[in-house]
Amino acid sequence: MNERSFETLLYSITANVVQRLIEINGWSENESMARFTQSKLYSFLEKEETKVWQYSSLMLAELFNDERSGRLVFPEV
Repeated sequence: MNERSFETLLYSITANVVQRLIEINGWSENESMARFTQSKLYSFLEKEETKVWQYSSLMLAELFNDERSGRLVFPEV
């Protein structure tokens, strides 16, 4: 995947995950975006080679909440 395509995909995934976090945690859009983009999970997501972008937005939101609880384990794809 070229860099521009990945950036577009990352933007879309991030928007979907933020929406899920709003629904699940009741946070504002700004708070959800800030917390997600500062997470360890997001640092993996923004690297194409990790393949974290293959997970659904719901799974990514759940993984984010797992990370907040102190446990971030990536499931097999």
